[in-house]
Amino acid sequence: MNHELHASVASPDQVALHYTGFFSPQNITAMGEVIKVFLENQQAPVKVRRRLFSSFVEIVQNILRYSQDSRALSHEEQDFRFGTVCLRVDGDNYVLESSNLVDQAACDQLRYWLDMLRTMSDEEIKQAYRVGLRSESPATSKGANIGLLTLARDVSEPLEYELRPLETSDFATFWLKATIHQD
Repeated sequence: MNHELHASVASPDQVALHYTGFFSPQNITAMGEVIKVFLENQQAPVKVRRRLFSSFVEIVQNILRYSQDSRALSHEEQDFRFGTVCLRVDGDNYVLESSNLVDQAACDQLRYWLDMLRTMSDEEIKQAYRVGLRSESPATSKGANIGLLTLARDVSEPLEYELRPLETSDFATFWLKATIHQD
């Protein structure tokens, strides 16, 4: 499996947003506004807008909190993390893709959780989400530890991912794809 972000090969009118660089709360807010306007112009149903926006927030928050790229910046107690996010239209689907670097421990955790989520039914995901809301966050989490559950709950197809080891370091590129049907 060899996945790349598809913004570079998609027709320009299919790409709503493609950003590579440092992520901060400020530019996440600006990107969110772009997505909101794009979906309004597409006349997407409210339910689809909510699911897509929720998925976008989870994906970019994961980059902001967990990207381990050496290009991270710090300023006034705020970290800026490096990664890529893309929103594009593919037929009757909205596709969110992201990529960022993670270390081996993160690879192991991501593989475990994402493989498990791919085997769960919608009802099992909803139940795990409800349990997660009531649970304590693990020490390794920088949030409520329900981000992947939120994504799995909101997407129309199972999450796709790839962890591609870098030859020159102990890191891997984490690629994630979330698909939401337009109807």
